[in-house]
Amino acid sequence: MTVDEEDVAIFKGGEFGLPRNLEGMSVDSLKDYRAALEREIKHVDEALSHRKGAAAGAEALFKS
Repeated sequence: MTVDEEDVAIFKGGEFGLPRNLEGMSVDSLKDYRAALEREIKHVDEALSHRKGAAAGAEALFKS
């Protein structure tokens, strides 16, 4: 049996409850969902930025 890359992506996304079934959602609900996802992406980007800074600080500490 071969594994399709798309199937793997769907499985990995499933770890976080994604992809979500969008069937039956109204246009307004879809817009609200999109806005919530965009806020979450911003939140994740901020966390990544913070962690990069912490990692860079730790690396600088051990190099000196």
